[in-house]
Amino acid sequence: MFLKSKYSKLSELIFALNFRRFPLRFFTTQRDNLQLIKKVSVNRTEWEKLRTESQEDSTHYYNIESEAALAHTGFGKSLTSKSKFGLKYLGMLQRVSQSTSQEKFNSLLEEISTYIDEFTPCELIDISYFLTRINRIGSSQVVEPILHRFFSLPERFSCLNGVYFHRLLRTMFIYQDVTYRLWVYEIAQMLSYKHDHLLMRDIQLIVDDLSLFYDAAAQSSLQMLEDTVISRVNELDMYRLPLLLHALGRCGYNSINVAKVVHNVYVGFKGHQYYYSPHLIGLVLKGYVSFHFHPGTEFLDDIWENIKHTIKKIEFKYLSWISESFLRLRYFPNIKEFFDELIPKRNLLSYLEFTDFISSCWSIQSHILSLEFKPYLVPGSIWQDVDHTQSGEEKGARSSTLSQENNSKEVLDTLCEYYDKIFSLVMNEVPSKVYDCTPPYRVTQFEVLTRLLHMYPNPRDFRIVMPLRKYDMAYPVLKFPNVVDQLRPGDIEYMYVTMDYLGSSNFFGEKRERGARPDTSSVESMALNTAEEPLRSLVRGERAKELKPLHPLLKNYIHSFFFRTPALAPRGLRLLIQGLVRIHFEQREEGNIDKDLLPSMRLGEVQRPFSCAIVREMYRKLACFNNDDLIVSLFGMIALKMFDIELARELMNQAIQMWTHQNTEKILRRDQKELLSLFFKTLGRSYPSIYSSLDTEAIAKLLQ
Repeated sequence: MFLKSKYSKLSELIFALNFRRFPLRFFTTQRDNLQLIKKVSVNRTEWEKLRTESQEDSTHYYNIESEAALAHTGFGKSLTSKSKFGLKYLGMLQRVSQSTSQEKFNSLLEEISTYIDEFTPCELIDISYFLTRINRIGSSQVVEPILHRFFSLPERFSCLNGVYFHRLLRTMFIYQDVTYRLWVYEIAQMLSYKHDHLLMRDIQLIVDDLSLFYDAAAQSSLQMLEDTVISRVNELDMYRLPLLLHALGRCGYNSINVAKVVHNVYVGFKGHQYYYSPHLIGLVLKGYVSFHFHPGTEFLDDIWENIKHTIKKIEFKYLSWISESFLRLRYFPNIKEFFDELIPKRNLLSYLEFTDFISSCWSIQSHILSLEFKPYLVPGSIWQDVDHTQSGEEKGARSSTLSQENNSKEVLDTLCEYYDKIFSLVMNEVPSKVYDCTPPYRVTQFEVLTRLLHMYPNPRDFRIVMPLRKYDMAYPVLKFPNVVDQLRPGDIEYMYVTMDYLGSSNFFGEKRERGARPDTSSVESMALNTAEEPLRSLVRGERAKELKPLHPLLKNYIHSFFFRTPALAPRGLRLLIQGLVRIHFEQREEGNIDKDLLPSMRLGEVQRPFSCAIVREMYRKLACFNNDDLIVSLFGMIALKMFDIELARELMNQAIQMWTHQNTEKILRRDQKELLSLFFKTLGRSYPSIYSSLDTEAIAKLLQ
């Protein structure tokens, strides 16, 4: 039965819900106070003003929750805009200074942590970036949840421009202990496909950031940037070109096409007042060396003519960069002036400059050995003899670095004189600085020292030209006449040879040790003849010698690595393995040649502890290796008998899966596949039981 009293109560309830709901927080909406007819904006400024007014008029219960809800709706604010609270905390962070107390800073961090879920993606990046600039105690504890929050947002990349990508990558690099590797991969992969809209200066910053991650999966995206860099590098100003070269060279990416274009653009700035600035020239030359790019003697002559008058005013760090690069490029007119400035400052030099000194010794040794063994050089084993900047018609105009024109008696005598001075300085100063070096520089010093014949007279190294762009051959690759090569691909001896014949050098062999003065009157007089002793017997292997105790400095380096292998990046592990191969470490580790080769505290607990540590680190960091480093390291593991270690089997299984995926994605290059084929042949012949346990079907598909 219809009751009028009940109908009245229902009407009152409907009226209250529809027209008197403003005091109720749950039912509050913005629709009630919106104008039915709105003003129309005629420009961007008026549109922004009207939008602000409409938001202020319609928001009676404005707080963080409503702002966050508005930002996440399709018709709300863009994600690049800053909320009232985001701007508040960004302003407070920018006002933090050294005088700000830790208690006040901790209070600010607590407030930021409270509202992390309410910030937009751009605000999260800005706040974390400014925390890295402050870099105080407690910053990382707030950056970690900020990064987790950012990477949980589905719209995280929809609003990022080049500046925000740079800030995000720089934050992740500084706080690597709270960064997941997959986050870096995600950013790198996206940037590799979507970067055309970015400013070139932002691309340069992003390249620099990605090169800081010693991770091949992150750096692989740089290959996708090559076409963009080549076509747009002219958009960069002069100051950014050396930084781009240095960043690409640092991560091992060295396409010669990029080096050519960057060089041409840099030369176009000639006449700029800072064109010959030492720090720019130093970075440019170091970048060229990393790219295996020779800019031509005309460019080097011009550089030298314009800096030689101010050489006494150049900071020794830049002097070291330029001198080491000139020697790597086989440009010698200035060696005396540079080292006369550097050597007297030995007390001011750090391990960085001594690393350059050791590299300079090797550059001089490599050049003189190339002159002595010039008749037997394999073409292509000396990259400095190719002028990459000239066209094919003009390439022959530049004289060879091994010609008499570039190797006068005066030049060669100067090289020998300063080799002795630098080597003596290294032997006197470096032993006390070994533990002052960071592990990456320490392993670089060790690897280059093993190249020096005065440190290790009968090294073992690659006997073939490695078709990998980023490696210098430590020694000239030689082919002697009347020597029948009976080795087959697959033999470990096909890859490595003990270079006893280098002992016949008049500059670095037994004759020099006995005090004989080498003949530097001409290039022809320096050349050795295989028909004469002792080279004839050394080439034929008739004078193979037993191993002698290792130099104390090399032992010191090995001791310093024993507990620091986790601190070595993939490139550092590759350098360490190459150095150990060179000194025949597997024979020394198992024999009694060097009783104090390793610290004694672990020798009784684990068999071959140092080799086990290296294999463990390779297994842990396998995903971070680039293929060039990994292939060279695996060849070295065969020579060092590291596949006797159980973990090496699992390492190979994981590597095959990684290569299979890369082959599917068309990442593997042809030269890398050729070396992989040679590696599996060598592994199958040296360790047939391990090879048979691997996925041979996957290997066959990989090598097709």
